Amino acid sequence: MQLSVIIPVFNKFSLTRDCLRSLREHAPEADMEVIVVDNGSTDETAAELDPLGAALFGDRFRAIRLAENRNFAPACNLGAREAEGECLFFLNNDTVLTPGWYPPLREALEGDCGAAGPLLMYPAHGPLPLDRVQHLGVACQPQLHFCHLHEFFPATHPVVRRPRSPQFLTGAALLLYRQVFFEAGAFHEGYVNGAEDLELCVRIRKAGRSLRCVPESRIYHLQSQTPGRHDHERDNARLFKERNLWDIYPDFHLRLKDDGYETALNEHLVPFARLPRRRAEILDRAFFRDAAAPDRAACLAMMEREPLYGPAYDRLAGLCEADGDLALLTEVCFLQARLFPCREAGARLLEAAARAGDERLRREGERLVEFYARLSADPDLPAMAREMIDFGERLDQPVLTELYAGWLAGRGL
Repeated sequence: MQLSVIIPVFNKFSLTRDCLRSLREHAPEADMEVIVVDNGSTDETAAELDPLGAALFGDRFRAIRLAENRNFAPACNLGAREAEGECLFFLNNDTVLTPGWYPPLREALEGDCGAAGPLLMYPAHGPLPLDRVQHLGVACQPQLHFCHLHEFFPATHPVVRRPRSPQFLTGAALLLYRQVFFEAGAFHEGYVNGAEDLELCVRIRKAGRSLRCVPESRIYHLQSQTPGRHDHERDNARLFKERNLWDIYPDFHLRLKDDGYETALNEHLVPFARLPRRRAEILDRAFFRDAAAPDRAACLAMMEREPLYGPAYDRLAGLCEADGDLALLTEVCFLQARLFPCREAGARLLEAAARAGDERLRREGERLVEFYARLSADPDLPAMAREMIDFGERLDQPVLTELYAGWLAGRGL
């Protein structure tokens, strides 16, 4: 057996069905088995999973039933222990595979690579017809928070095609040898649906192996469809740092520099990617070179060409307001809130989504407004900035020192 695909599920049978069908449609030319570990589902999974799996994969399909929801790590570990394949591919059920997803991942495991992950994409949604980056490797921000690198960039952008050896990969779609997985200790079962993949990556790297994000392998990820997926983030983060603090390092600013961007801080010390001034000036000349103001097509083309060029979003938002196009306005405000994070952007998203009747993005706007309200209530941001200056000095990272010193100087502190 060459490959064992392990899919943990909990309810949401429609997602599992679509995932399995896409796996069948784009099955690799490899001896493959499919193991679905059912974490005590109470929906139609109990009745429909076995017939569907048998119809799609025959005797290469197995369903493992658990009486209760034991969460991601125990389900994956159980599936791995039952697997017969040389390679294990952990896959969330809220994914849809695309043609040729497997060979680039398998090739990436050659040499010192311990695990490989694909480019995960949000499917094109609403009036902006571009697939966008969900996962291109996970980076560690200066204050040791984790983020997906270049999230919401168009999947067509040149930076997406660069080969990467990130510090972390997501467990939503992860390929590695069975031997490597168990030598690294499998997924730590003390986490509740979060950070177990980060710790596995730490262990793999400590064993002297690298990680690869392979953009030639592309999979759609609907992300976080399991109820309660983020309920334990604080506890998971605390446990992860207790167990791994000395084996991680801030690399968000380093990854951005490699890709030609800078790191900036908003008023609440939230780091984000920014265009270098010289590049922004060049784009200004290209965007405003005609006497007529840029139209919708010019705005959309520039947003695809350079996702961090803010004037294109501002101009398009203004055009949408003038035309009464609330659906596109809401999507533009969403991208602004994620790519140019600040309190005002979150408030604009909430207002636009409410006017458009977009419940999904209204909830996102509410979340951002609440997030910045909490940060605004923190009186110790200057003290935190000074701590980060000391942290940057201890790490011998002058970029971090200058970043936080500049934030203080900009406020006369």
